[in-house]
Amino acid sequence: MNEEKETVVQKAKVDLEARKRGNSFVLIGTSGTVGEITYQFVDVDTWIIDSTYIDPEHRGQNLGRQLLDFVVEEAREKGRKIIPSCSYVLEQFKRYPEYADVWEQSGANYSDPYSSKTMDSPGH
Repeated sequence: MNEEKETVVQKAKVDLEARKRGNSFVLIGTSGTVGEITYQFVDVDTWIIDSTYIDPEHRGQNLGRQLLDFVVEEAREKGRKIIPSCSYVLEQFKRYPEYADVWEQSGANYSDPYSSKTMDSPGH
């Protein structure tokens, strides 16, 4: 399950490459890692997205949403549901109905600000 997905993302004249690494997707630029989203397996059908991070110099370019879309696309391909433990992902799931098909909503909210490693600044 370590298939390599690579995509080139262009923002503000900076080339970024998205790579799948285990249970995460990372954005890599010339200076190194620019962003990352990570998820864990709950069971065979469910993932928890537990962290989203974008380097402060690259915030405000919608990169967090692009990383989220990589995870959502993979979840759809594999028929998985997602629990948004990360506050950023929960916010996106609430805001955009296009994520409803992968959102595991057996409870009200999943974001845990005490244990989540999510960046809480705007501009993902």
